[in-house]
Amino acid sequence: MSGQLEVHGRIENWQRIKALLFSENSSDRDSDREDEGGDWGSDWGWKDEDVSSKESSKATTSSTSSDDWIRNCVMASSPMAELFVLAKGRRAVFFSSNFSYPFSVTRIAVLVVKRCFILQVNGISKIMKCGIPNLTKVSCHRKMKYVNREEITCAICIPLVSKKKTSPGAPDWTCVILGFSNGEVRMYTENGSLLINQMFHNQPVKAIKCRSYQPAPTAMKHDQLEEIFVLYHTVLVTMDGFGLFQTLRGCRNHIARLQANAAEQVVDPPPLSYKKWEYEECKVADCDSIGLETPNTFDHMLTASVIGGQSAKCSKSPITSNVFIACGERPYAAFLYAQEGTSEPLISEIAFAVASRLKNSFLNMAGGMLGFGSTPAKPTAQVAKPKPKIEPATQMQSRFGLPDKQRKGRTVTSSPCRKLSAITDSLGRVIVIDNDLGIAVRIFKGYREAQCAWLEVSDDMNSRTRALGRKALFLVIYAPRRGFLEVFSMQQGPKVAGFPVSKNGRLLSTTYGMMGLNNIPIKGGNKPTLPCVFIDHDAQIHTFNIPFHLALCDNGNSKVKDMHLLKSLQRLLREEDYDAKNVMELLCEIKTQAMINQGFKLLVQKCKKLDVLTTLVDEYLKKYCDDGDRDLSLVFRIQTLVDLYTSLVRSMDRPPCYEAGSSSPDTVQTVLKCMHATNKEMKSLQDMADRADADKKLISKTVSFKEPNSALSINEFFSCLLLEFEPSKTRTSSSSGTANSVKLNLKSENISNLGKLLFCGCLNNNSDLKEWKSHVKNADLIPSELLSLCLNFWCENALASTSYVNVMETMYHVVRALSELQGKELVFSNHSHVSSWWEGIRKKIAGCPQIFHIYSFSMVCRAVAVDIQQEVELEKLKTGRDDEKMKNLKQAEAESNSEEQEHDQKPTSSSSNMDITASDGDDEEWENVSLELIRWNILVKQIEDLSLLTMVISRRPKLEEPVLPVLFVEIQNLSVSDLLDKGKGCIAELVGKWLTSIGIDPVLLVDESEIISEEYVPSPEIGDKKVKKARKGSEEKYLVQDDMPNEPSVEGLHADKEIASVLDLLRVLKENFSLSLSSSIILSNYCWEYCLEWNKDPDQTEHFSSAVSCSSVIPCPFTKHGMMYMMWGTFIKKRLAAIASSGRIVKEKLVEKVSGFSTVELKEKFLKASVDFLEDYMSTTVFCEGLGPPPTTPSKKTHWATDASSASLTDLALMQPHSNYEMILLHYQLALTAHFIHAFNIKKSSMKPMNLFDTKVSRAQT
Repeated sequence: MSGQLEVHGRIENWQRIKALLFSENSSDRDSDREDEGGDWGSDWGWKDEDVSSKESSKATTSSTSSDDWIRNCVMASSPMAELFVLAKGRRAVFFSSNFSYPFSVTRIAVLVVKRCFILQVNGISKIMKCGIPNLTKVSCHRKMKYVNREEITCAICIPLVSKKKTSPGAPDWTCVILGFSNGEVRMYTENGSLLINQMFHNQPVKAIKCRSYQPAPTAMKHDQLEEIFVLYHTVLVTMDGFGLFQTLRGCRNHIARLQANAAEQVVDPPPLSYKKWEYEECKVADCDSIGLETPNTFDHMLTASVIGGQSAKCSKSPITSNVFIACGERPYAAFLYAQEGTSEPLISEIAFAVASRLKNSFLNMAGGMLGFGSTPAKPTAQVAKPKPKIEPATQMQSRFGLPDKQRKGRTVTSSPCRKLSAITDSLGRVIVIDNDLGIAVRIFKGYREAQCAWLEVSDDMNSRTRALGRKALFLVIYAPRRGFLEVFSMQQGPKVAGFPVSKNGRLLSTTYGMMGLNNIPIKGGNKPTLPCVFIDHDAQIHTFNIPFHLALCDNGNSKVKDMHLLKSLQRLLREEDYDAKNVMELLCEIKTQAMINQGFKLLVQKCKKLDVLTTLVDEYLKKYCDDGDRDLSLVFRIQTLVDLYTSLVRSMDRPPCYEAGSSSPDTVQTVLKCMHATNKEMKSLQDMADRADADKKLISKTVSFKEPNSALSINEFFSCLLLEFEPSKTRTSSSSGTANSVKLNLKSENISNLGKLLFCGCLNNNSDLKEWKSHVKNADLIPSELLSLCLNFWCENALASTSYVNVMETMYHVVRALSELQGKELVFSNHSHVSSWWEGIRKKIAGCPQIFHIYSFSMVCRAVAVDIQQEVELEKLKTGRDDEKMKNLKQAEAESNSEEQEHDQKPTSSSSNMDITASDGDDEEWENVSLELIRWNILVKQIEDLSLLTMVISRRPKLEEPVLPVLFVEIQNLSVSDLLDKGKGCIAELVGKWLTSIGIDPVLLVDESEIISEEYVPSPEIGDKKVKKARKGSEEKYLVQDDMPNEPSVEGLHADKEIASVLDLLRVLKENFSLSLSSSIILSNYCWEYCLEWNKDPDQTEHFSSAVSCSSVIPCPFTKHGMMYMMWGTFIKKRLAAIASSGRIVKEKLVEKVSGFSTVELKEKFLKASVDFLEDYMSTTVFCEGLGPPPTTPSKKTHWATDASSASLTDLALMQPHSNYEMILLHYQLALTAHFIHAFNIKKSSMKPMNLFDTKVSRAQT
């Protein structure tokens, strides 16, 4: 990448602003308009084009007729690129950046006028704020006084850092400092409000410069503090930055208070503290600061001896000095030292100072006595205003310089690091001076009236060490005579860039950053956003984009050339019709390995032509195959991937195989038996296939659109792969000779199309799997990622109910091939271990909601796992038999040597041999079952149960007369992982939601086997009243009676087919989920769903009544007691307490505020249901007391049991403590009383439910 001159922005309404700045007799016209009525601001908008054109034609001088007007203006740019100042004579315009214009290809800032002030003849100044984008309106006027028609001579924009915590390290506001011809320095806000006005010297201000804080680069250097420099012809004024900016902030806050409260007293700002230095016997044209410097002891003594000679006396410690470099005449360049500290005075110096003081005092006294030396005062009618006192200056020492009588220095510009300075002179030279050594290191000839600026470019940060990279320094020289901008690398580097520009432009340099940091460094460094700006005559603002690598330009460095070639290659690949020869030439010219890899990266990303890419890769390999200096591992990798893509596209283009469209039942049974499927699994698979085919037919009746062509292009194919292009990662290892495997980009948009490209040809066209396996192996793709991609492809494509077995057979070979690519050693595991290969795919199968697809895919994977395990065991058995033969021979030799011992132990050995033979016979009858096979069988069984559950939930018969209200329930697609994560109670919860969408009578759901029989009676410890109540409740609720049939009659089922179908579906679910779907569990979840729905909207009291009716028929008393306990504490208790605490029946508007019900009728229904609930709650509590503690049933381990499962609803119900019968009785009486009051509409104020009970009962109820 080469250097570029980019357009940063433009100044809007440029011609009008130029006409304003160069208008003639503007002060006279402005004063006339002010006298006429002060409507001059309305003409600033130029609403009338004819008037504006006439005025601009009259007001434009001969100098502005050409394009050299920009040289006569005073310009200043903020380093943060938020403010720009343009001034001429007594007028100044403030511009601000605006990015609110429509976004284009490159973001360009539009500079619009923010403030403009004009110094008038009569001493009045106006500051105008103009609208955007048309300058149409004057918003405010301000007044300022001036003396002797001063003009603006220089300007500078200084951004002040924000002190807010919300924007640390960002500029808060910008201070504009203007220098005038009468020596005054005025400081303004960015809105034009005057902050400080002070005169340091009675000469015109030549320039104002700034130095921001920079930490010391080394321990031997000083921190560069913030300072402001004001340059005059003979003196230099320095101001401390930190104190100045604190004063500026205080003045700005004072102005803001004045604008808010006009009655506040105006306070003059305090005078600024500054230091004034005088140049020593030299005519200075320009000056710049180098920074603080403390010489070492040797240099200090050497300087003293050079200045004072052999008898010179010097101070003990060296003094820190502020060093300045000045250019002008005699000498051409001088280094000035302004001592910051004070040294111990010598006796000779003290004597000389005393003598001078006595001499001056004697002369003044003699002049007063003799009458000379003073002039008599002339009487004047009016006392003139005293002029500001001009402080004397301290002389700076010019210790050394570059003398040249014929050369006159014009401007000096120091680099941001303050190590180099560029000086322009009257002979058309630009001389670069080393500030540390004080010598000229480089001279540029032929640059008359040149303008210089500096660019400091940082290298990219190192990602490994996270350290700041190197920095490169460039010098920008603008030659207006030739109309050319040139960029040179420092110190002895060549020209790195050149741009033809206008001959009438201006080059601005800002080497400082934000101010007011208080010597605190900020993150990233205090660097200017726009260190160098070029403005042409058309008001276009240009910035420089110089990359760091241009500083490395030399004859032996090929990196820069390769980057240029890489950019040319990128430009060539963007074209639609490009020649492969040109691309090949550019690739061959690149030398460095990193750039070669980047070139091929561009090739695979941009090249859309397969033939061109194949030709380029093959030719490149042929040409450099024997070149040992180039690493071709990446090119070989690309070649194998291109071959894989070509093979896959060829297999997809083949027509599908129609001979294997359908298969006979015998063939289906044979194939499935080969996959180790049982008869039950075969039947389940066929049922799932039929249901999937029926669902597909229903979907096909809807409107559908033709899918676009999903074939992948070659660059889209490479976008799905994660290739390594770094040379350190693409080098092949010496041991294996292969690089790292290619990973899939799973976040790519084309990943599904990649799966279709990889597996569609294999499954539909009966392609050669050996060839497919060979290409995949050569491409070095990761088999585990391919298997996951294969599962996604299998789930996204529809399987026909007649030919799915044939496709499963082909998928078996594909999965087998991927497993062999992974390696049988990694796929196979011992009987007591689980393979990570199969465990990963099982997790992904469990997370897919497509039941038929994952069921068939899991059967295929199980078959592959079993076959590979058997093959590995057979291989181990063959090798084990040879080892056993050798062991038997050695054992026979040992037995022949110890016959006596064997004879003594003969009975024992015979018995042991019998046991061994018996055990061998038993092993032949038993089948070896591995943990891997158990996991697969569990997953298959879980998918079967999930299929049945989803089939039942998807069917929602509509009853003609539902007993309970029907709720709208939306159940999403379920997967095995969803059921395992939610816990063992999720199945009953789903069934409860499904029943609420039907509204079936809860009495029909009761199972007679769970009803408590007559043999359970209350224990004798309970009182007589409780016994009677318990017997009555048990007779009514728990014993089998005529009004509660054991099972629905056949006539009823035939009369209502919908109810019969619901009961049949529940029966099927209970057969598969016997532990999770008992009638007590189903009714508990049925009840709880209505409670949750009623809690959302309390006005739906029928939902609460439905929950009470469901809880009343729960057959298990312990489950029923726990459910009532939770219903009372969660939903009923607070609402009943709110009703009981209220007095008489309130108005309907206040009903909702008290209890949450909108009408009195709804409250009455709630109280009636609460009375029924508490009555049943009492009988259940007494009955549970007679039965004793609930029986603990041992938990049975099922294939749905997990260690991380949460407690179910019924488990929480059984955990609840036993209820207090007396408290329930009190609340029952309270609810009955409240129901009595609301039913008979008793409005007596004293009729409060709580007043009918004594104090102890009231406290217990609350």
